[in-house]
Amino acid sequence: MENSDYLGIDGRQLQILLTIQKAGSLSGAARLLDMNQSTISYWLEQLRARTGDPLFVRAGNGVQPTERAKTLLPEAEAALRHLDAMFETPAYDPASDTGTLRIAATAVERTVLIKPLLQHALTQAPKLTFEIKRPGSLFQTVQNLQEGVLDFCFLPLDAAKGDGIMQRRLFSFRDVVYFDPIYPLPENDLDAFCARPHARIALGPDASFAIDQRLAKMKRKRNVVLQVPDFDSALTLIKGTEIIVTLPDVLSATGLECVNPPWRTETLDIGLCWHARSQTSARHSHWRQVLAEIAKT
Repeated sequence: MENSDYLGIDGRQLQILLTIQKAGSLSGAARLLDMNQSTISYWLEQLRARTGDPLFVRAGNGVQPTERAKTLLPEAEAALRHLDAMFETPAYDPASDTGTLRIAATAVERTVLIKPLLQHALTQAPKLTFEIKRPGSLFQTVQNLQEGVLDFCFLPLDAAKGDGIMQRRLFSFRDVVYFDPIYPLPENDLDAFCARPHARIALGPDASFAIDQRLAKMKRKRNVVLQVPDFDSALTLIKGTEIIVTLPDVLSATGLECVNPPWRTETLDIGLCWHARSQTSARHSHWRQVLAEIAKT
């Protein structure tokens, strides 16, 4: 008798045990399970060896359970229910979510996505807490996703490279040049653009500056007099000064005006990023879809 070999019993064997009882015969169980009767007999023999009991004995044209089988059958049924519950996709109810969603977002995403997300959550998930963080550099942001420090972040499409990083396109924007209307900036004038004092944004310690790289290819450079860690600071600090700053056109810049940069502007696609560990999470899937719906508007 192999009582210690209980780990060799699987859900299919328990299902066969219950089906034999239901059908009243091995041939009937084979028909219900769409299996060969020889397969049913094989697994029944395995169970008999493990329990040290025949489990079913002949009775007329069928079989009937032994006393041992009668005690095992309800346990087998409960075990199958438990296995089913273990692997069933859990439902998600936003209204009962008392957790925290940690999202890295610049002023662009705060304007376009986070504010309407909060308005939605206040009615649909009133117990949920949002923790909005500065994104930092590309490397830092990807690392935070991988380490579980962040649930979501927003990055240029296909910019996030790293193990387990997943992405979905949300929206697009173009760069424009913001300035205080007291100090007008002519449009499409590269000389005027380079001559003015500039502010630039460094998102993290290893930030790169695409505008400087672009100007270098044109044998030009700009006069950077201010470097700040976020978009909001730049827009606030240039007011009342001659300083200009090149930023996305979706920002709220009260009191400032903007013109197109003195080069052909291209749209930049922004994607929602998350880690593969959350891909099948009902909770994460729900909020990814909410953000996607907000982005459509």
